[in-house]
Amino acid sequence: MNGTQLQQYSINGLSKQSVTISGSSFEPGMYLYALAIDGREVDTKRMILTK
Repeated sequence: MNGTQLQQYSINGLSKQSVTISGSSFEPGMYLYALAIDGREVDTKRMILTK
């Protein structure tokens, strides 16, 4: 966890949408991801990837 933003996804519209992230594109480790709405961070979760 070095504080570097690796990717960002923008979702437009009000309908239900999803984003699928492939774990194979990242090194094993712990990652934080956040949901931001209108520029305000609403929730943050962590993802742990193993080999």
